[in-house]
Amino acid sequence: ALLILWMGKRCVFHSSSTSTDPVASSSKSKSASRTNNATSTETPFDKLADVYDSSFCDTTVGRLLRRQTWEHFDEAFATSNFKSTQTAPILEIGCGTGDDALHLASKYVYVLATDYSQGMLRKARQKCYLNATVPRECQPTFKKLDLRDSHYDVSLEPIHKFAGAYCNFGGLNNLSPEDIGHLAHELSELIHPGGKVVLVVMGRFCLFETLYYLLTSNFKRAFRRLKRARNAESVARVAPNTKKQTIYFYSPYFIEKTFADTSQFQVIRKRAIGLTLPPSLWSRSSSKNMHPSLLSFLSWSDSMLSGYWPFFYLGDHFLIEFEHL
Repeated sequence: ALLILWMGKRCVFHSSSTSTDPVASSSKSKSASRTNNATSTETPFDKLADVYDSSFCDTTVGRLLRRQTWEHFDEAFATSNFKSTQTAPILEIGCGTGDDALHLASKYVYVLATDYSQGMLRKARQKCYLNATVPRECQPTFKKLDLRDSHYDVSLEPIHKFAGAYCNFGGLNNLSPEDIGHLAHELSELIHPGGKVVLVVMGRFCLFETLYYLLTSNFKRAFRRLKRARNAESVARVAPNTKKQTIYFYSPYFIEKTFADTSQFQVIRKRAIGLTLPPSLWSRSSSKNMHPSLLSFLSWSDSMLSGYWPFFYLGDHFLIEFEHL
């Protein structure tokens, strides 16, 4: 507890910010006039795109957290060598600035990477263009997709099936429970039998976050994820000077049950992401203020403990992997 208090005090927390996870997005606003059309259609995540890499992806904590998820993505999706034949693309939901898609592409995995934010997609395409390690034949395709639109189409002509799907770092936390139920049924029809679906979701309880706020007597924030509703809602800004967004915190049980209700998925793995490492919200400040050796130790302990009960319920995020029956 004293270690968490010390680490938390070393991290500069901005109360107006929320977790800098790549998220799918919010509904597109209508333009008020031709003169302000560009700004009226800009989403909070378009503004977040300009600072997302520096505030999370390129930080030491961000890289350590992402490395944990990549281990599972590689196991679920990566081909054994460059001669392997991929029968269908992998679908990414909420690609952000494209780090996950580019990582899998370097493993010779072709990804259809989707996001609602045009700003995020623009950054992702720029990264892809400048990345010399990605095989030309495996370069990801980036496509805008709004999962809140009940008529969305994730097909990639002429391909209508996917070898698997994933969503990293809270991309589902901007979706309502009804939207997630709809997505589960869509994926049950889009994923080939035997395909994997790997989801990394912000959970309803984060041990690190809760202990720190309790030790600093900030009880409101300590239990902000734990509300009476089964799926707690929080309204916050994803970037300064933007409209507040509704964020949903889900339990592993809810995600597991929602996908199991389709009768097409079974759980094969659960683990915490960010159990002993600082939460993603503090990734930039903690990367600057904490000694690399301490971060390495926290990452090691995270990997050792996060796959066991009850620890997979206690992280900043949880990873849950399904297999399509």
